[in-house]
Amino acid sequence: DALREKLGIVVRAEPDAATAAAGADIIVTTTPSTEPLIKAGFISAGQHITAMGSDAEHKNEIAPAILRMADLYVADSAKQTRLLGELHHAIAAGVMAADAEITELGQIIAGQRHGRRSDSDITIADLTGTGVQDTAIATLARDRARAGNAGTIFES
Repeated sequence: DALREKLGIVVRAEPDAATAAAGADIIVTTTPSTEPLIKAGFISAGQHITAMGSDAEHKNEIAPAILRMADLYVADSAKQTRLLGELHHAIAAGVMAADAEITELGQIIAGQRHGRRSDSDITIADLTGTGVQDTAIATLARDRARAGNAGTIFES
């Protein structure tokens, strides 16, 4: 209830992945799952998935078939996601070619590759964790928080 009041939006825990995904604009997975939680049948046009929990070879949060459905698949590191991320499982399942050309997040940010082209695009960001990107994002978030006089500083 506190989160709902603070954000002014509907907030609820949903134990069923299909129900949670239904009608969602954005799906974010941050789990240690070794079996896909998000199935291809859960996904509809216009949804974006950010998969962040698949940071080890054995972890897998989204069904490999979803990568084939996607209009845009973006990796934080193509080399790394071939070994660890959702891409790794899609290659193993024969859904994606091992030598497929992969768009990296940095290429989109630098304007070298396109991002979402249509509101109906299904897009995936496969984030396995790269130190330099994580540091850059954290620095930007901190700077924006300071500029907006927001957030709390914790001393360790």
